[in-house]
Amino acid sequence: MTAFRICVLGNNACAWEIADRLDTAQVKVILAATDEAGDPRPHARRRAVYPHVETLSGVRLSSCSGQLGRFDLVFESRDAVIRQTVSAVVLAESDERRPNQAFYDLKPATGIVPLSSLLDGGCRPPAGAAPWKQVVFLNGLRTESQPVMAGDIMRAALQLQNEHGVQCCILTRNLKVAGEGLEALSREARAAGVLFFKFTNSGPTLLQADDGSARVRFVDDPTGKEFVLAPDLVVVDETVRPSDAATELARVLGIESDPAGFVQADNVHRLPVATNRRGVIVAGPARTVGADAAVEASNAALEVLIGLAAATADVSTAAQIESGRCIRCLTCLRVCPYRAVALDGRPQVLPAACERCGICAAACPREAIRIAGLEREDFHRFIAAGRTADPAGDSPSVVAFCCRRSAAPALRAAVAAGSCWAATLNIIEVPCAGSIAPDVILSAFRQEADGVLILACHADNCHSRHGNQLAHQRAELSAAFLDRCGAGPGRLVFKTLASNMPAEAAAIVTAFSATLRDLKPNARSARTPEKELT
Repeated sequence: MTAFRICVLGNNACAWEIADRLDTAQVKVILAATDEAGDPRPHARRRAVYPHVETLSGVRLSSCSGQLGRFDLVFESRDAVIRQTVSAVVLAESDERRPNQAFYDLKPATGIVPLSSLLDGGCRPPAGAAPWKQVVFLNGLRTESQPVMAGDIMRAALQLQNEHGVQCCILTRNLKVAGEGLEALSREARAAGVLFFKFTNSGPTLLQADDGSARVRFVDDPTGKEFVLAPDLVVVDETVRPSDAATELARVLGIESDPAGFVQADNVHRLPVATNRRGVIVAGPARTVGADAAVEASNAALEVLIGLAAATADVSTAAQIESGRCIRCLTCLRVCPYRAVALDGRPQVLPAACERCGICAAACPREAIRIAGLEREDFHRFIAAGRTADPAGDSPSVVAFCCRRSAAPALRAAVAAGSCWAATLNIIEVPCAGSIAPDVILSAFRQEADGVLILACHADNCHSRHGNQLAHQRAELSAAFLDRCGAGPGRLVFKTLASNMPAEAAAIVTAFSATLRDLKPNARSARTPEKELT
């Protein structure tokens, strides 16, 4: 295993914990940081020597090319360019906390500090300052509360209450205690004497004097009693966001981010530490608010190395581009959700990165991409093989293209549960609904199907990120084309399902069958020139 190397990007406790675990497993590690790389963990958790860890300090990752097993990285420092080749990459950058004082119209002052300042000072008054008698914490009054912020506030209040005898008040709206141990922490804080004031409608009025001190006035919702507080310290909550360094690394690595900018998209198939790019793993606070998944990330890195030989041994199953047909339109480069297409004069598929989703093959205007088992001829054969004769002649024939991860298991479960519908159903499983090209849809109608169902993943739950969106767009295009050809509306339907929705799957097929029975027979779309549909 020592022949492989892992690059860990970051210089925080999470990054060093990952490096520590990989070093223990005798895996070579490059730990790269924009600042001076040093183990920030408490001394008790450090080791004197990390024989397999090499640190790169003061460097910035400027380029990442290649695939699982061989990522070529380019780092830039102030006076040098450093090139490294690694088997996998782990991004464990830190997040950033930005004080919310502006939201409260409060100016920085001795008696008004952001939460990070209080934590950095050990939750005690500065040396030489008078002891605090009362501290007020502001949590989620102007912005949405975050569990990590609520936890830090309650721990700080509990420490001040227990160790220094400070009366602490937490003013909050929706106190987020869904994180691990936060509900128990809130009960412990209340038992210690921390006062919680929760606001539903109107919030507190904050008044700051010329000397910087603040007064807090509010009406307690449950009792209707008015309070006026003159605390020694007001602690302002913060907004947790990905750092600029993490955002830049996500861009260089080609990682999809979530709406808040954290370096893991909202996709259940990626949890806990996977990304859209095979061999690139994310962990730590840069992944999401409050996350420190060092164990999961180091385990995932080890699994990558263990399975590396198998992952790269067989390249025949990956997509292949026929150079004679390729016109270098770069459609495949744009649509691939896994960064499995590289440009080296011509587009080339990186075999170890290819997930065989079929999106590139369906999108290629020249049909220049070959994937074994997902050729146009394969689809035509699947459609023909599943065609079932109906002796009575009154049951509509339905072809259902189903995502292998969602709709197909749901339909199989529906059949196993005894669900029935007045139709002959040909279930064709595909790795992703995005692999269905418009001419494949028309092929089903040419082979005497009365209707076609395209059943994809729910929004934001597609393993291939946007495969379900592409399938929806193609379904709408094909439906409009069929309507213009006189086939009538309603014969092509796009729906989304999850794998645990057999009842909903059965209801979709039943309703679609009823719609087809009500439709009058019409001329098949087989006589329409599919080349017009692009």
